[in-house]
Amino acid sequence: MKTSRLILLFILTLALALALASCEVKTAETTDQTTAGPATEAEVSETAEGLETADETTLSETQAATTAATTAAATTAKPATTAAPATTAKPATTAKPATTAAPATTAKPADTTVPATEPPEPVYAVPTMASAVKQPQAGDDPMKLSGIENVMRIAYVLQHAENYTVNGEGTVTTKVSIILIGTQTYKQSVQVYKDYDRGVMLEVDLTKTLNAPISVNKAWQTCFVGDTALSRDPKSSSTSSWNGRSTAWKTDAVSPTSRSEYRAEYGLFGFELTNYILNTDTVKSWSSVKYNGDGTYTQTINPDVSKATGDCVRRMKKMGGLDEYPKFSSSAITMTFDANWRILSLHTEEKYSAKTMGIDAKDCTASTDYVYSYGNADVSAYTSFFSRYVK
Repeated sequence: MKTSRLILLFILTLALALALASCEVKTAETTDQTTAGPATEAEVSETAEGLETADETTLSETQAATTAATTAAATTAKPATTAAPATTAKPATTAKPATTAAPATTAKPADTTVPATEPPEPVYAVPTMASAVKQPQAGDDPMKLSGIENVMRIAYVLQHAENYTVNGEGTVTTKVSIILIGTQTYKQSVQVYKDYDRGVMLEVDLTKTLNAPISVNKAWQTCFVGDTALSRDPKSSSTSSWNGRSTAWKTDAVSPTSRSEYRAEYGLFGFELTNYILNTDTVKSWSSVKYNGDGTYTQTINPDVSKATGDCVRRMKKMGGLDEYPKFSSSAITMTFDANWRILSLHTEEKYSAKTMGIDAKDCTASTDYVYSYGNADVSAYTSFFSRYVK
């Protein structure tokens, strides 16, 4: 009996030893799996269930090891977050060769080759005509067109001429009634010279008193380019030294004047066909066209002086030294032109009243002839002087 108990005790001891050995093997396997990689919640649950038969100390140690392994694995293995080469290195942003190197913008060899002292080339702007213009058409015949239709074509052709010159000379006759003396007749000479070449015009204006007790003498050289006018005075105030285009002019600096500023004081720019504004509203009548037998035509235009002379009176007041704007009673403009409507000569006859030096002159007449020629215009004064003041 005693022997049987000993055998049974031995068997139980052996069974317990085998059970403990099995638990140790499973614990070691679980530890290896946990250390080898991050454990999921399912794996941790299976490990805990397999260890339910183990003692509390072994289970606590296993859970502690599992928790530590899971935390360490989750913390140390995040390569996508801790290393972001695409964010920290942006070669496309930091290096912009196309922007930093712009030779076309920083280098302008075409400009640097021009000497600083060389004047700018003229601006070949087409002048603006105050008179109405119309391009001649095939089949147009001066003899069959109205007076204003011929004027419109003449203005267009002059506007598009490459170069031309104008020589104008006239006389102003003024009759004044003076108490105790009676009617006195005084005269002034008027000279106008123009040279136009591809957008630049030089104009010389000379007014000389011939026999009046009080002299009114004026002289200017004006350069018109684009919408700018620049004027200068003669070197000498002596009229005997004034000699048309050859007059000696001052070389002091001049200030540019805009087209609108110039017009408010002097009237129209020199580019214009006449000092009158000529269109269907300002021309009241005209004569029949006369063929001269030499390929040229002549026609006389009669402006409505209440509408067409606004710019004329500004110029007359300035050049004639008048106290106020003159008042026109009549005006006639006679033009001679060729079959292509190229103006060859222009003659004006004007009647008006004026006031100067406080004296009313109610009987004034002006007669002026302008002759046009084409080619050989001299605008050298633009290059040598005026160009440096054009903005």
